Amino acid sequence: MLIAYGVVFLCGCDNAIQSNYNEDIVVGAFLYANEPVDSIVLHRTTPFGSFYDDLDYAVENAQITITVDGVVHTLLPGTRKGRYYLPSSELIIKGSKTYNLSITAPNLQTGGQHHLSAITTVPMPIHLTSFADSIRGKTFIFDTNNVASFAYLVTATPTDTSDHRYLLSVSALDTSFGLIHIRRMEDSTIITKYSEVATGPAIAVTARFLDWYGPNLITMYAIDTNWWDYQRQVPNFGGGTNYQPSLNHVTGGMGIFGSGARDTVSVFIKPKD
Repeated sequence: MLIAYGVVFLCGCDNAIQSNYNEDIVVGAFLYANEPVDSIVLHRTTPFGSFYDDLDYAVENAQITITVDGVVHTLLPGTRKGRYYLPSSELIIKGSKTYNLSITAPNLQTGGQHHLSAITTVPMPIHLTSFADSIRGKTFIFDTNNVASFAYLVTATPTDTSDHRYLLSVSALDTSFGLIHIRRMEDSTIITKYSEVATGPAIAVTARFLDWYGPNLITMYAIDTNWWDYQRQVPNFGGGTNYQPSLNHVTGGMGIFGSGARDTVSVFIKPKD
């Protein structure tokens, strides 16, 4: 989930006016309780009217550190350009701890450097309730003639009392079992659907989350304030309004350095004979 930011394009009654391009760095980073730092993604903004290509705008040669409890951890470049990580032997993210991100990246426009920073406090781990165990690995029949009958409430038990918000996703793990044909054609490329953000850890999985038959992974998240503000800027999520500087928590750049805790359960979706 990464917002692509470009420069502003202003329209008026006369000719359209394009603002000057100023290179910025866009961060895509999510930390999860009890998991390693597997991917921090950096891109440059794309000039208005330019074709976006990941390899062209991914940022290499960046210096990235994450500091926790006074210890500085330096990230390594991944196998794909613009991706950085820490080995699991180096750091496992812990709930309730605060993590500071620092980034120095080359500025290709000016020849100087970008300096970015951000901070997040990770939610404590959450655990799906016993209902998840009762459906884990089971097969559910999906009747396209009675989609309203498919509704299951997924609930997680928080392990702290913080004022977190919650998010649910359903991901197709194997699309070879076929597309659910009541869906629009544009859904044929979508493998993950997300809920709107909720204030409590109970969200219903309904037919609108399902695009594919076969194995599907249901994930419940507890998310921090950074992630919630990020979701508020994503179109089609909670009245997303696109980029707003007041909701950006990355100093010196833009994007997301957020954190969460998650738990999962997998089920198998089968068409009605």
